[in-house]
Amino acid sequence: MGNRTAGSGVLPGRVRSGAARGALVLTVGLATVAAGAVVPVSAANAAADTITVTSLGLGGNAGAGNCAATAGGTDCTLRGALEIANASTNPDGVKIDFAPSLAGTGQISFPGAVNAGNSMSTTVLNPGSENVANGARYVVDATVPVSIDFTNLDGIEDQDGSHLAGIYVKSDDVSLSNLKNMRAAESGIAVRGAGTVIDGVHLEDPTSPVQEVGVLLLDGASDTKITDTTIYSPYWGSVVVDNKATVTNTVIDGLVSRGVENWGHLMFEDDSVVNGFSVSNSTLGALEETSPSHGLFINPGVVATGVKLIDSTFQSPGREGIHFFGSGQKLTGTEITGTKFVGTDAKNLGRVVSDNTATFEGLNFSDNRIDYAGGAVFRGSVSEARISGNTVTNTVDGGAAALQLGRSLDSVQVSGNHFEHIYAVDTIRVEGTSAKNVSITGNTLKNLNAAISRSAIRIDAPGTGNLVSDNTLTQKNDDPFMRADSFNHWAIYNSANAASNDASVGWAVTDNAIDGFGWNYLANREGGTQAPIVHNARGKLPVTGNTFGEHTRGSLTTDVEHSGYWFLWNVGDTVSNNTVQTYRADQVSIDGDADEATFTAMKPAQNLIGNNDATAPVTLYVYWTADNHAEVFLGKVENVSPGDRVTLPAKGHTGGHIRLQTVDANGFTSQYSSIDPNAESSIPAAPKVTGKDATSVSGTGTPGGTFTVRDESGAEVATGPIDDSGNWSATGLKCGTEYTVVQAVDGIESRETTFTTAACPTGSNASANGTSSADGADGTSNAGGSNANGTSNAKGANGTSNANGANANAAADGTSANGTATGTAGQSDASGDGSLPVTGSGDLGGLALGALALLVVGGGALLIARRRRA
Repeated sequence: MGNRTAGSGVLPGRVRSGAARGALVLTVGLATVAAGAVVPVSAANAAADTITVTSLGLGGNAGAGNCAATAGGTDCTLRGALEIANASTNPDGVKIDFAPSLAGTGQISFPGAVNAGNSMSTTVLNPGSENVANGARYVVDATVPVSIDFTNLDGIEDQDGSHLAGIYVKSDDVSLSNLKNMRAAESGIAVRGAGTVIDGVHLEDPTSPVQEVGVLLLDGASDTKITDTTIYSPYWGSVVVDNKATVTNTVIDGLVSRGVENWGHLMFEDDSVVNGFSVSNSTLGALEETSPSHGLFINPGVVATGVKLIDSTFQSPGREGIHFFGSGQKLTGTEITGTKFVGTDAKNLGRVVSDNTATFEGLNFSDNRIDYAGGAVFRGSVSEARISGNTVTNTVDGGAAALQLGRSLDSVQVSGNHFEHIYAVDTIRVEGTSAKNVSITGNTLKNLNAAISRSAIRIDAPGTGNLVSDNTLTQKNDDPFMRADSFNHWAIYNSANAASNDASVGWAVTDNAIDGFGWNYLANREGGTQAPIVHNARGKLPVTGNTFGEHTRGSLTTDVEHSGYWFLWNVGDTVSNNTVQTYRADQVSIDGDADEATFTAMKPAQNLIGNNDATAPVTLYVYWTADNHAEVFLGKVENVSPGDRVTLPAKGHTGGHIRLQTVDANGFTSQYSSIDPNAESSIPAAPKVTGKDATSVSGTGTPGGTFTVRDESGAEVATGPIDDSGNWSATGLKCGTEYTVVQAVDGIESRETTFTTAACPTGSNASANGTSSADGADGTSNAGGSNANGTSNAKGANGTSNANGANANAAADGTSANGTATGTAGQSDASGDGSLPVTGSGDLGGLALGALALLVVGGGALLIARRRRA
């Protein structure tokens, strides 16, 4: 590209149209005319001079285009009007328009040679430019603002392919609007000045290869605005920044570009410097045509700042959205947002971003729609980049990933993107020499046509602070859109090597939800391919919190854990995460009522082949596996040693299984534990305690089971059945004492529920349980101050004494069938202060009173002796 015949402006082998259509006459009439003479407008009027074009004729004009007096007034060519405008000193400028009488009368045509009088400039406009050649038909070179409204003009056409631009805007503040069409041999409009506005202009040449460029931005062009403009079938490009030109603040809004015959709709030529280049609400290409042109063509050595492609559509079938030619490009502050790169099943686009080594500093590639196009490939250095919210579907790329990042990366965020029906080498791929602070989070990757795509996410670049987290990766091979040869090897694959076996790779793979990877693509069932997550490299790679759906290999099987068919495959023995062996969950309790899961952490007595011991204490990552194989991450528990009993919240989960993953004290991550399908995966829930007092307890459990109450030493103190209503109770307990209760169902014992009986009373109303016995007497006394409560039985006597200092009842067997004594003799002062009040009307004899006192004192002594023995 770029080799032209010297001085000719013609590409080798190119054929230009040379047919001449005959000269048409152009004249221009001044708005201010008196007695056939031009009357200048005073600058003091503070208004722009207005010139109205009244003729199309070129011939017969004095001075080859200057104004000439006619019988009807003053007629000039457009060239004449521009010559007047270029000479104006009116600070408010000059306005040129066209008389309504010209509408429908024909175009301005140029059949003449290069040096004919209808051309204003015959010198090269920009040294080294390939697209303006020997000059321009019209030149705007004024010291004041100039506007040209082409309404009522049918168009401007170069008929013989002379190597001139159409309009050369050399000066500042020039406006060109409402031009129905112009076809020039080189650039339709070449711009060097500042503040040029091109609005509502058509530059169309669909029937020949004559017009090279639509709008050419020359060195020095600044603040150019191109709005609502159509450029159709230029040979070179629609809007082009010239070779080695420095162009500033170009704004393109509402451009329609199609049918570009060679390079690109938008183009930055070699070694150009572009400062601010915004394209919005524009359409580049057309799906109904086959075009060899790319969307934005960036040549070698380009330095571009502030390129923005916003809310636009790129749709050149078979061509790339952004194409890099050669090397050495540097882009800063690039924004590609809200833009569509779309093809059809019959007419795919090329890559969204071509394979390149460009440097991107500050990239925002967000909220774009990509459909039936190739990958977006960034193989150069990328920093401070955000790639988010894009929807990528039906990608076909046999040589790259749907999104490929390479060489060196720093602070790159890939988040919230949706990928579906991708037929590419990978879906997201990070390659190159280093990656720092790269996050791939919250993306959805679904139904990948993976006869080519080996990985949904592939990591090849080591580094620091990088994360693959919270992505959803789903493979459903019976999706009707899947290819017949579709399968997928891996969900996440790492081949990035750390510096040594015990050094960090610089990535973490956490909290991703994966389903369907590892299916047998031929039989459409589990067991065909390898592990969903593979660490096939040297060093530490944390892989934790990732869960797997019901269609993922390894869910409920007895496969050897260290293999290519498990959830996580640490491929290299002692090299990849030291291939540490995971712990297992034993004596599992999954209590849906209490929303808890409890298990004993067991270290295997003997490691599986290829695995090494996990150094304790370890951190366990705990997963609940439903009966249909789907996984839920319950959480992590730190500082666990073999045999520790572990409890975690498990809200809403009943039945199922517990699976463990181990990170040992050295930071090595294990594979996931297997599940023994013959082992108990759920034991009975612990019984509930619903009521208790000082000496008894009651609760609920599983009907038909049995309960057992144990004291703090583990000794059984009560047991019994749980009735058909699920109720149980136990008596004979001690006050203020801690116990545990378990239930057993079908011979399997539950975990414990701990409870404490009511506190022992104290003070004048206290009561305590105890039993006293002596020769000839056995009973219990109730004494408010002596901590005794019970019934006493003596030989020949059976009765009850209440030593509250208030009353006493006695029954004497053989003396009286039933008798009651009340009064002073019936009072006792258990507190020992002898101050009980006197009540009643009867008296006990001294002998009876003494006997009662001895009975009370003796009973207390026996109680004390009994407690000490206990």
